[in-house]
Amino acid sequence: MTFKKILATAIASLCVVSYAQADVTLYGIAQKSIDYGNDAADNKKFSMQDIGSRVGFKGLDKLDNGSNLLWKLETGLDKGFGSREAWIGYENKDAGTLRFGKSKGAYDLLVETFDLFESNTTLANTFQDVTYNTRHDNAIYYTSPNWGGFTANVNAVIDSTAGISSSQKGYDATVNYTHSKFAIYAGTASLKNMARKSLTGGAVVKSDSKVTSYLLGAKVFPVEGLQIGALYQNTKQDAAFAGGEFKRDSAIIMAQYEVGKWVPRVGYVYQGEGKQGNKKVLAKANHFQIGTDYNLSKSSLLYVEGAVIQNKDQNAFSTSISEGLASTPKVVSAGMILLF
Repeated sequence: MTFKKILATAIASLCVVSYAQADVTLYGIAQKSIDYGNDAADNKKFSMQDIGSRVGFKGLDKLDNGSNLLWKLETGLDKGFGSREAWIGYENKDAGTLRFGKSKGAYDLLVETFDLFESNTTLANTFQDVTYNTRHDNAIYYTSPNWGGFTANVNAVIDSTAGISSSQKGYDATVNYTHSKFAIYAGTASLKNMARKSLTGGAVVKSDSKVTSYLLGAKVFPVEGLQIGALYQNTKQDAAFAGGEFKRDSAIIMAQYEVGKWVPRVGYVYQGEGKQGNKKVLAKANHFQIGTDYNLSKSSLLYVEGAVIQNKDQNAFSTSISEGLASTPKVVSAGMILLF
């Protein structure tokens, strides 16, 4: 079914809304941690952090033709209403789901599926480097039905804001195939007018510059409770920076194994040299991490995690805990997560 047919089906369905009362769900997550870090220069950092606590409302309205109207409003505790997600959508089992509004892009959500860690020392924080703006204020997001294990996501980003923190346009897309013993993932993102941090700090304001990234990865599930995954990324930034196109390769490798109430895991992120033209502008960097969850119940857990980041030139390869520490920061995080 073509995109035009899907859109026409969605619009036509708005005229056949059932008079049954729509379902509304309140949900959220409370997540706090106590963190400690130090570095090779004996600098120390102690903090108590909120790690994405949020509350949201989501709803579903069943239509007479068997389809659904969907909506979601999700707010971070220190942000304005709908700061994390604010969208409406249409769902049809044969055509897929189409939604309009603010949410994370498909590319970023793919990376999150690989990030098994709970704290703000997460591997994705370093893997994402300087190229990300994870939430798009104005976007059209399509998710395909599941075709024998194969699914696809396409996110069209519309540039309609003036603020340098969110003004952008372009697209991101992902595909994946899931089997009982393995899963394969691929994705691409191309964002123009991208407001982002420069390679050496400071802001690059809205311009005609562009960031292009590609992902390819896989997970295997050899025995029950065990998963092992790897993900490769290639990122390019165009001539917004004097000296030519910037390129960098990255990779994530991680594994976890569920043993009763315990879920131990280990992970590693590699960032290759950042090159601008033929000149090296950023050194290689590494992030090693180990940790475990302990499940208190179906909706709550405790965790402890430790990380070492080998980052000689402070090249934006850091987490919220290690930021401000000098070379080779070491961090430990312990916290609790409660879902409701």
